[in-house]
Amino acid sequence: MLQVLYSGETRELELSGARPELLALGQLLRGKAGSYDLSENRHPFPYERSLSEIAFREDPEGDTASIVAEDEILRIQGGREALDLLADNIEGFASEADAGDHCHVDSPTYDYIAPASDPLVIAFMK
Repeated sequence: MLQVLYSGETRELELSGARPELLALGQLLRGKAGSYDLSENRHPFPYERSLSEIAFREDPEGDTASIVAEDEILRIQGGREALDLLADNIEGFASEADAGDHCHVDSPTYDYIAPASDPLVIAFMK
């Protein structure tokens, strides 16, 4: 089970789940397009709301990955190399991190993330 929480004030997103689900999401992002239904969190504090879906697609002309909350959907799109780097980060975190760890994936920390992207935090579900 994965969840994505969103703060409208900071535009920050938190993607969290158990190791197997985060690893599966990384593999899914290596495809051309797809979606993943998310678990609803009725009490997303300190975030404002819980999103219902991750939708992604490869953009053959893109050279960065865009990560944006749009309504109730986390939309990810980008060039193949950028999506693979995002998948690598998610899988690396899921494989190596300890239970209390988290990882920030944003621009300018990572140059493969589009500057207009919402800041993303990857964490294990509590």
